[in-house]
Amino acid sequence: MFILCNKLKYVKGLLKDFNKKYFAKISDRVLVAKRAMKEARCIMQTIPSDLKIHRTRPILVKKYVMLAEAEESFLRQKSRL
Repeated sequence: MFILCNKLKYVKGLLKDFNKKYFAKISDRVLVAKRAMKEARCIMQTIPSDLKIHRTRPILVKKYVMLAEAEESFLRQKSRL
């Protein structure tokens, strides 16, 4: 039983670090990703021949969607408390 408790405490510490690293200030990160996505769209509209932006924008959209979903999940969990 003692070994199990120690392992659970260890895993709890790892999960806290993981949470801080990937979900800290999630709302700020969503805003930054949205801004980057909009900026890429504006550049694409002004310079349509820029292939680098055409390759980068789908990556930015994926990142924004992933962060927005994570923020939504976080806010749902927070509202249940």
